[in-house]
Amino acid sequence: MGEVSKAVGQWIVGNVGWSIIIFLFLLSMFFKITKKEIDPLGWAIGWVGKALTKDVRKDVSDLKKSTGARFDELKKEYNEQLEGLRDDLDIFEKSTNKSIGEIKAKTTQNCDKLKKRLDQIEQSTQKSNDMQTLRQIRAHVLDFANSCMNDREHTKQDFENIIEENTLYETLIKKYKITNDVYTEDFKFVMDVYHQCLKEGSFLNEKKTAQKQSNS
Repeated sequence: MGEVSKAVGQWIVGNVGWSIIIFLFLLSMFFKITKKEIDPLGWAIGWVGKALTKDVRKDVSDLKKSTGARFDELKKEYNEQLEGLRDDLDIFEKSTNKSIGEIKAKTTQNCDKLKKRLDQIEQSTQKSNDMQTLRQIRAHVLDFANSCMNDREHTKQDFENIIEENTLYETLIKKYKITNDVYTEDFKFVMDVYHQCLKEGSFLNEKKTAQKQSNS
């Protein structure tokens, strides 16, 4: 305010004249209404100051309004962009979840197919192994029955091994629903010989034991 008053005073001195200034100064010294002083010089300086700064105040006011309006526009644009970004993120999230769901479903489907295929391979391999076991047991039992038919003597342990193999054989033919009449007849003959040897004590090892005892 001091700088403004100084500038206004200089303007008044240059344009109004000293006589008017002195007159206003003396007038301010003598005039009082009630207890409030009347300062004509100060009033004149204030009036001139307001007149000089009127355009400045108007520019400041216009700048404030313009800035406020621009700020509101920027805020609106920001909110619109933010809302658009949220919509894009929502769409992206839904699209991503859908893609993940499709990939998960496809992966599960492929895993199920692979598991099914592996089960088939395992079953096929197991069946192949079982068929090989059946052929080996059958050949062994038939060969054993043939040796019994030719009066070849066997130990009790030999017969028990054949009986144990037959248990597995019976399990496998029931599993795969296989019939083999030739095998059944040969194994029946082996069991007849076995029971006869049990009754007579005529297993190979028992005969050897009996011979040793008789020789001693």
